Amino acid sequence: MKQIPKTYPLHLEGLYRDLPIVEVVPGVSIAVLKIATDAEFTEAAGKALFHRMPYDAEVLVMPDGKAQTLLHVLQRETGLPAVLARKERKSYMKEPVLETPAVSITTQKRHAFFLDADDVELVRGRKAVIVDDVISSGGTIKAMQALLELAGVRATALMAIGTEGEKRDDVIALHHFPVYLHDA
Repeated sequence: MKQIPKTYPLHLEGLYRDLPIVEVVPGVSIAVLKIATDAEFTEAAGKALFHRMPYDAEVLVMPDGKAQTLLHVLQRETGLPAVLARKERKSYMKEPVLETPAVSITTQKRHAFFLDADDVELVRGRKAVIVDDVISSGGTIKAMQALLELAGVRATALMAIGTEGEKRDDVIALHHFPVYLHDA
């Protein structure tokens, strides 16, 4: 039986982090990148992604979640407007509110993403770049792309600190993480 390590050594942008490996669904473990409380790492990763940002990017779009600190760094560095697709409908959202279902490997239940009328107005007609911390199965990204399509926008680029699982040539990323499959 193959032994799954307890941690994953990440060397990125001159920094080292020992990431915990966690079983996220039965038989599948991943290294968990916790950037929400790691300002030094988030700053370094955000600046590195800024240097890889497509020249024609006009708006940043990110799914609600732990990677929001990354969006702040990218928005400061690029000067671009940003939209956060919420994971729940809020009472203050301006109608009409667009909604699309989502499933991801780390959110173990069906959920949705929402954009309100103000968000739609901000992205409409612009070249949108979808940003996330890690892109794995692609469920979140597919939902974000569908939500933008509902708003009449096509994402022109996908960016992330890392990808995991299958290599993805369609994502501008700084690192590729392994996925650990447990023996049956």
